[in-house]
Parts: sequence; structure tokens; C-alpha cells
Amino acid sequence: MTTTTEVDLFSMLGSSIRSGALQDPFFPVDTVQGPRFLDTEACLCQLRPEPAKGGTVWWQCVGNQFNTTDTGGKWFQAKNVDGLKLEANNTLGPIFDASYPPDSSQGFEWNDSQKQLTTTRDKRPDLSVWDTVCTAKNNTLFSTALYRATAEIRANHTPVDAAPCWRPGAVPVQIQDFEDWQEHGCKDGFLCSNNTVNSLPQFCPPVTECQLARLGGKACTFDGANIGMGPFEPVVCQAGWYCPRKEKGMVTLKCPSGHYCQAGAPTPTPCAIGSRCPEGSYYERYLLPITLLIIIDVLLILGMIYLGIRKRHRNASSGASQQNSFAAVIGGYKHVSEERHEGVDHETALLGRVRRQDTFRGLGNQLYEQAPPLRRGKSVRHDPDPEISPTIRAFVDSMRKATSASEFGLSFGYNQLTFVPKNSKRPILENVTGSINSGSLTAVMGGSGAGKSTFINVLMGKTQYTKGHVTVNSIPGKLKQYKKLIGYVPQDDIVLPELTVYENIMHSAKNSPTGGQRKRVSIGMELAAAPMAIFLDEPTSGLDATSASSIMSTLKALGKLGITVIVIIHQPRVEIFEMLDDMILLGNGQLIYEGPQSQAKTFFEQMGFVFPPGANCSDVITDIITGNGRPYNKEGDVSKEALIAHWAKGSRVSILTEEDEDRSWHPVHSRNPSDTTLAGNESNDTDTPRQNRHSLMSISKLKAGARISVLSLSNPQLSRILKHRGAPRWRQFLLCLSRSFLQQYRTRSNLCFEMGLSALAGVLLGLAEQPKNGAFFRGHYKKPYEILSLPADYAAAPQMAMLITLAIGLSSAAPGVKVFSEEMLMYRREAQAGHSRVAYFLAKTISVLPKMALACFHFSVPMFLISMPVISFWTAYVANLLYVYCIYGLASCMSMVVRREDAPLLATMVGLIMGLLSGAAPSLRKAKRWHLGWLWRAGPGVWLGELYFGQLVRPFGYLYDVQVASEVTGFELDRLWVNVLVMLGIGTAYRMVAFVGLIGGGKLRV
Repeated sequence: MTTTTEVDLFSMLGSSIRSGALQDPFFPVDTVQGPRFLDTEACLCQLRPEPAKGGTVWWQCVGNQFNTTDTGGKWFQAKNVDGLKLEANNTLGPIFDASYPPDSSQGFEWNDSQKQLTTTRDKRPDLSVWDTVCTAKNNTLFSTALYRATAEIRANHTPVDAAPCWRPGAVPVQIQDFEDWQEHGCKDGFLCSNNTVNSLPQFCPPVTECQLARLGGKACTFDGANIGMGPFEPVVCQAGWYCPRKEKGMVTLKCPSGHYCQAGAPTPTPCAIGSRCPEGSYYERYLLPITLLIIIDVLLILGMIYLGIRKRHRNASSGASQQNSFAAVIGGYKHVSEERHEGVDHETALLGRVRRQDTFRGLGNQLYEQAPPLRRGKSVRHDPDPEISPTIRAFVDSMRKATSASEFGLSFGYNQLTFVPKNSKRPILENVTGSINSGSLTAVMGGSGAGKSTFINVLMGKTQYTKGHVTVNSIPGKLKQYKKLIGYVPQDDIVLPELTVYENIMHSAKNSPTGGQRKRVSIGMELAAAPMAIFLDEPTSGLDATSASSIMSTLKALGKLGITVIVIIHQPRVEIFEMLDDMILLGNGQLIYEGPQSQAKTFFEQMGFVFPPGANCSDVITDIITGNGRPYNKEGDVSKEALIAHWAKGSRVSILTEEDEDRSWHPVHSRNPSDTTLAGNESNDTDTPRQNRHSLMSISKLKAGARISVLSLSNPQLSRILKHRGAPRWRQFLLCLSRSFLQQYRTRSNLCFEMGLSALAGVLLGLAEQPKNGAFFRGHYKKPYEILSLPADYAAAPQMAMLITLAIGLSSAAPGVKVFSEEMLMYRREAQAGHSRVAYFLAKTISVLPKMALACFHFSVPMFLISMPVISFWTAYVANLLYVYCIYGLASCMSMVVRREDAPLLATMVGLIMGLLSGAAPSLRKAKRWHLGWLWRAGPGVWLGELYFGQLVRPFGYLYDVQVASEVTGFELDRLWVNVLVMLGIGTAYRMVAFVGLIGGGKLRV
């Protein structure tokens, strides 16, 4: 029974088809009996009597069956018609009868002038375009639909098999005309198996289920295959299959092994070497990268296990040796014969052996006891006698070789030395005049704010004085040029904990201790560089009495060898105080006393101060110079101002002890103290008359200094030493590079943690993107199939790039900060010692490249393995590595401008900001509208986003209108190498900024 809706639909379709508004070859023109079929071009072919003659039958094929005439269309001879007699009302058989098949090898057309059928001309037939294409070759699929529709009409039913759309009541829309079809055929990436000139592509409104699927970005499928919403609607070639161009979209083939086929593929895409792509693949499994990753990790694990076993074995061997030695020393387990046992004081021998365990103190004792002494009228002798121990001989020989000189020390002279900080009117140093002789152990003492650190910084050339004069070996000039000859040991023990004591010292010589050991290492690092003068800031602070005494005895011995030693020290012990040769006492940035240590007590006693019996002189002097001397002077003025004024008036000590008779203290007042001659003159033992009370200079050590012959190191010789001191830059670069690699090896647990964090980030990102099945772009189909498009997804590729930037920023920012921030103090110490900043910076930058590459590899491999993006792995890996390079450079910048504690957090936050500025949200297009495109382009994130967008979108240019996607997002499509080079440039620019910050040092750190 036919419903009203079916009748209305049937009438509507019939009128539309008959008017030519629609093509529907499946819709039967009539119900007349007789053989008929639809050929491969959807032409209706039916067996009919020959025109005009009627003596036999021919096959008439027409493109538009509703415009059929007795002579129109394309004709083909029928086979097996011999003896066939045509009679009235003879139907020649049923509709599907194939007794008289057509001879499709040659077509004919009606010739009006000749009134007969003639052979069809190939070049310019007189047939219409719809009839010309007729082939008379049966298309069984088409014909079956025609037969069913005919039967349905005969049964007075709606011809469902002839419906152009599957949705009831839907009317198709033709989307491609015959000219475009003839020129281009089916568009690349589509399957048009039912489309011909006589059944052009159409669009049909989808059924409800398929409409919901399309809104979700999925094609409508049936039994796992994509289907159209009508028999003549083109279907995009489904994933895992391809629609060959040479077949003009008429067939679809399964993707062969070794290739993968994304949805809409016209040709299979070959898989890369080392990838797995079985038959029917629509993505590429990268096996080579995961294999390399496994090999690398296995080798790293085996290497660590091997190193751990070797270290344990060495420790066990060393422990056994030390235990045996300790047992021999403490327990006396070594067998001794009775003869040797008799008369031996084992307790004394035992104590001697235990004391020798402090090798640093032992070296100091040897230097102190065996170094040539200072002698009147003679310079320091550096040719040890044969009986001197090999340790001392080796040390002196190495110093002579390093300095290329017979004299090791530097002398300093300073006159009216003043320093006033910028934007301040109060001087920190004011009119400090005096000298420091080579080969002396000089202590600088004073209370807090007395100017001690500023004073030694001026002498070292680290701080530029604002007034006065300073000479080195009586040679005026810039003090910075002597920094390679001067060593400095700061109060904080600056050593690299990743290196051993030996390695720390050897690096200093060529270019994880605690407590006193760190202090020894710090001093050893400076001595390894063979300094001619060494400054130490509170070398005994934080040490126990024994360690402090050990260090000071060594410094005293170094002074005896001729090396100038200047120390800042607070309240030393009695034995340490007695080791000092000279003292410089400061208060409020001015001199209170400058002279021999042995005469300091006498100097203050002459001022009315009384030293309690048995008191530590250093403690009393410290109290006095800090303005707390009232307990020692009940009546006089004990203020620091009074002490400074007393010294400025030129008071001197008049009582000399016997041991200091050759080092008598005399204040000399000269018009130009810097011109003082120190050429070994011993005749001037009298006081020089006072000439200018405001130009006082202490020369209490002048005679001793003259006898040391400080000018033995002449100006040309000093210049030669300065010129050749230190390794060349390329050598320093190699040394710093090897040290950096060694540091990374020693902190391999950090490397493992970074690798694990990167791999975890890659896994999580891959899982987040896995539902897309490798399809990170979906746009509008190219004309004229745009009406068939699914909802466009222009954001998938930028969002993937943004997630990559965020993951890399989170996992790489903090490790990037550690490249420099953990050893800024060490860098400054080495830079102040004359080490090349460029060599250090380049070595540190290059040393982390392998770590960056490993971390990026651990991130990229799991991400690609899980998310399966349609992009070359190695292209994406290089892009990711460049972004890691940029983040490390950015983190280096952060480490230069903020404190070490704050740098990781700030670098992570800036890395997140860079990720958000990758062009995904807000989009680069919006940024351009806001006239802020330059801000997005200034960071590396948008360049990584553009690279991923281009690589994920551009390959689908045959299927989608990718230019629209480019305009919507603001990204360019064909700028792979531009993106790569710009990211490389940005990362390098960050490092240049970091280098500037490194040079600026503490000025930029907040």
C-alpha cells in the first residue's frame, strides 16, 4: 500500500527528473517490457527495431532516458539476431534478457541526410555529451537497481532503489557539472564509483545518525566502510585504503604493506626506514627510534652498573688498605722482631705517624722549616739545598717554571687611597697610605664596615679606586692587568662538589670536600695557578683551632718563599697572631696602624692602653680598633676617630725588641710616597723629618723590603710573565669542556631524573593526543566538494605544538637553570683570576648539548609512538630539540638576572608563557589583529607551532583548502627551514644575552 508521502515523493522525483533538474538513471522511464540495462556510463540501453527499416534489432543507448526519440542516442548492433523475426507486439523478451547482447566495439549514430545508421565519428560526433560516452557495456550494479525500481513501480510502490538520497524526503543537490567532470573527473582522495556524466556527483542531506557522526568529525560508515548519503554522493577514501588517481576515483584499494594511507589518500605513503606498516595501515609505527632509545638506555644502565661495581671494588680495596694501615698505627699489629722491639719508644712513633696524617699541615711545616729565610741585604733564595725534601724542591721548581722568574712575590704601594661608591658621599676608604712587601704575611684587621674587603679589592684590581695611586713592584698602571698573577681565596669555599680535590686543583693549575678540607682545596686551587701574591678573606673562619693553625702555618711558609700573602682575619689565636709579619689595622676606612705585628702592642701601649697579663693581644687590639678599648684605657680618648687622628699625626714606636732590630718601624713623611726607592739601600736608618702631616706613609717595612729587592722583577720581565701567563683560550675551552662533562658524569643521577621526566612528559602528551589517531588536521574539502566537508578542525595541530612547548618548558627549564646558576661563584672567582669568560661560556653551553639531545629523544619517542602524527619523526625531533635549545638558553638568561633559589621557578613560568604564545590560544591571527604579532614572533613557541602546522597540514593540500586554514590560524605553510633557522637563531640570541648577563655578574642578579 502506498502512503501519501511516498506518492508525493514519487511525483516530485518524477517531475524533477523529467524536467532535467536531476539525474537519476536508476529511475525507470516507463514500465514497457523488453531487454534493457544500464551501461558503465549510466546510459539506458534497450533493444529496439532498427530505425526506418525495422527488419532487425539494435541496441539504443541514451544518456537521458527521458529525452529518448526513435533515432536519438548511440546505437550498437545486437548479436545472435540471425533468424529473428519481428512481429507486432513482440517484446523480444523480459527486461533482463541477455539473449541478444550488444556489440560494444563499434558505435553508430543516425544520419538524417542518409536516413540510416552510420559509424560514430570519434572526434566530432553529432551526439550530445551524455550520449557520446555510452559504452553499451553492462554495469550489473546499475542495472540491478533499475530492475528493482521497475518492479517496485509495477507493484505501485515507491521506487526506493531509484531514490537519489537515503534520507526520506531529501532532494539531492548536484555539486559538479559535466564540464568539470569531463576535465577533472572525481577529485583526489574521493571514491566516485557510481558517478558518470549521466550520474554526476550529488550531495544528499544525511540521515540523523550520520548527521550526528559528521558533527563529531567522523564520516558515516556501514560495515566499516565509508558511505554516502545517496548512490551518487562521492565518499572520501577511508583510512587504510587509497583511491588511485589513474583509476579516476572509480575503485578503492587496500594500502599495501610498507606504506600507510591516511583518510583521503590518492596514493600510498611509503614508510620510513625502520618503521612498521602492515597492510591496511593508516599511520606509521616508528620502530627505529624506539629501538635506538632502548639500546641507549640499556647501555647507560649497564655502564652505571659497571661503574658502580668498579667503584665498590675500589672502595673495598682502599678500605682494606686503610684498615690495615690504621690497625698497624693504632694496634701495632705489624710483627717486630725482639731485637728491634727493645729500646724503641712505640708510643712516640705512634703519635708521630698519626700526626703525619694531616698532609696539608705537613707540607706547611716542611715549607716553614726548610724554606730559605729572609736575610738582611739579600733576596729570597729559591734554590733549595740538596738536603731539602723533594716536596719542597718540587714546589719551588714548579713555581719557578710557572712564573719564569727567580722572585715569586709582588709588592704593593698605595698613596692617599680613597674609594667613594657611586651615588654616595661617604667614602669607604679614605687617604690610606702605605705598602706591602713581597714575601710577607700581612693581616688586614678591623671591625665591621672598616673597609677591609674594599681595601683588598682595590689592591686586586676588582674595585677601581676614586683617588690616590697604587703601584705594583713600584710600577704604576692598571691593577687589572695583574689579575693572572694574583690569587684570591674568598671567605666562602668555592669548589665544585662534583669534582675531587685533585680534579679541582688540577683544573685551576691547567687553566666533595667539607670544612677545613674545602678551605685547603680553595687555597690549593689558587696555589696551583702559581700566584705571585695571594689574598685570602678570613681563611680561618668556620674552622677548628687545629685546622686554622695548619692553614696559617702553610701561608706563613709561602711568605718565606717570597709569595706575598695578604689575609683578612678576625681575632686570631695567639699562635696564629704570632705568625703574622705585618698588620694593617683599619677603622672607618682609614688607617689606625700599619707596621710589624711584633710592634703593634708597643704602639698601643704608648697611646695609654694597658694589655692585661696573659691576654691574647689580637683580642685586645680588636677591641681597641673597634672603639671598645675603654677597659684597657681608663682616661684617654678610645674612639676610632682618636686612633685615626693619632696615626695621622705620625706617632711612632720607640721601643724595639731584639728580634725586630732589623725590621725597625719608622714613619716617613715624603712629598710623593709612590716615588720611594726600594733598591736595597740600607744606609738610611734615621727618621725622615716631617714635611707634610697630611701625606703620611708608614715605611716600617721599608728596609726589610729593600733587602728583599722587590725590583729584581723588572718591568720587561713582569710584562713577559703577564703575556705568557695562563693557557690559550682554545686550551681553556677544552679544559672547561672536559670539566663540564666530568661534572655531568658525577651527577648522573640528575641526568637519569631528567631522562625519566622527559619520557613521562612524552607518554602523557602521547596519551592526550592518541584519540586523534594521527589525524591532526581536518579542513574544508576543495571545490566543488566543500559541501561534503566534515566540521573543520584547524586547532588540532597548533594545540599539539602548544602541548609540546608546555611539556618541554616544564621538563627543561629547571635543568637549564642549573647550567650556570650552580657555579656562578666559581665562575666569578675564575674570571677574576684571568680565566677566559668566552671559553668557559662556550664550554658550558656545548657540554649540555648531548644531555639536551638525550632528554629530547626520550620525550619525542614515546610521544610519537603513542600519538602517531603524520610527520617525519626526525623532522619533529630536530624541531623539538631546537625548542629545548631555546628553553635552555632562556633558562640561562634567568639564571643571570635572579638569585639561584628563584631562577628555576621563574624559568619555568617564562617557559610556560612561551608555550602559551605558540599561536594556538590566543591564535596568531588574533595576535596580528591586536598588532602584537611581533610579540608572538619574538619567542620560539610560535615558530615551533608554525613548523608543526605546516608539516601536518601541507601534505593534505590535494584534499583540503589549506590556504583557508593558513588564513584562519595565521600560520604559514611552506616555511620549514625558516622555522628551523629562526629557532636556532633565537636560542643563540638567548645565549648571547646570557653571556652579557654573565659578564655583568652580580649587577644583574636581584
